[in-house]
Amino acid sequence: MRLDKYIKVSRLIKRRTVAKSACDAGRVYVNDKQAKAGTEVKIGDIITIGFGDKQLKVKITEISETVKKDEAKEEVKTEEATKPEDVNSKDSWNNLIISEIEKDYVLEARPFYKRLYDKITGKKIYNYKSNNNENQTLLVEMNDNKITQKFFDSGKEVLEKELIANDDFSSYDLKTHNITEKYTATYKDILGKDTYLNTKNGLIEYQDGKKIEFIHKNAVMNGSAIETLPNGDKIEFNYVNDKRYGEAQKFYTNGDREDFFYGKDEKKNGPSIYYFANGEREEVAYKDGILDGPAIYIFNDGIAEHYEYKNGKRIED
Repeated sequence: MRLDKYIKVSRLIKRRTVAKSACDAGRVYVNDKQAKAGTEVKIGDIITIGFGDKQLKVKITEISETVKKDEAKEEVKTEEATKPEDVNSKDSWNNLIISEIEKDYVLEARPFYKRLYDKITGKKIYNYKSNNNENQTLLVEMNDNKITQKFFDSGKEVLEKELIANDDFSSYDLKTHNITEKYTATYKDILGKDTYLNTKNGLIEYQDGKKIEFIHKNAVMNGSAIETLPNGDKIEFNYVNDKRYGEAQKFYTNGDREDFFYGKDEKKNGPSIYYFANGEREEVAYKDGILDGPAIYIFNDGIAEHYEYKNGKRIED
């Protein structure tokens, strides 16, 4: 029986088109040799399928044209589960990325003329459709140590991701181009296998010149960050699970400095002090990013002026 058909019939993978794509992607082995969808399998053969950071390894004990769900387990005997690295590090990296994609997307059949073009050019291109939104699609291209993912909404590209593996495929860098919001985010060493001592390992660059340097682990931002604005002003703050939170400082190019606190929804909340370059300062309070509450301005000679802000506007006596 053909390999892709057997995988589907034995319910190792539910859809034959997905089984065929898994074979085309180099994720399926028969007797430890990479196999194509049309490979003939027989009783006694051992099939290995990569699923992300795990592999399913089974031995064929029987071959039937059709089987019921409760009979499928009798068709195969599970030998062992191994890590992809035991087979091939490049394949394991590809399997890891594909398995993450298939959590939210389902593989679609690619038109014959496109598959023919792919074969001629040596490209590996796959089309996916969102499980949750029929208007959202994904195109994936695999090429050596680089995987490109293009995300579409109603036919319009909104996001592009470039995943570039390191030399031994133990980790990879991720570059995200957000077409809608016009910025590019770079995440170094997603799997944490390389070493970036005392440095930021992530960078977001906006088209207007703004950039944010940050620390991440597995593409989740946590720890100190520095935002540089187009005019040269800088904000030092902390990320907590991809959100700004906690104490922050803004340094202005004219010598002024502002101490404040990021609270709910990444907005300024609570007490804040603005230090002017001339030595004077203003103590205020923010509520959901808006100046609100008592304020005091302290001059260099020690004289203090008290007043109040309401909904962002200063209330005069």
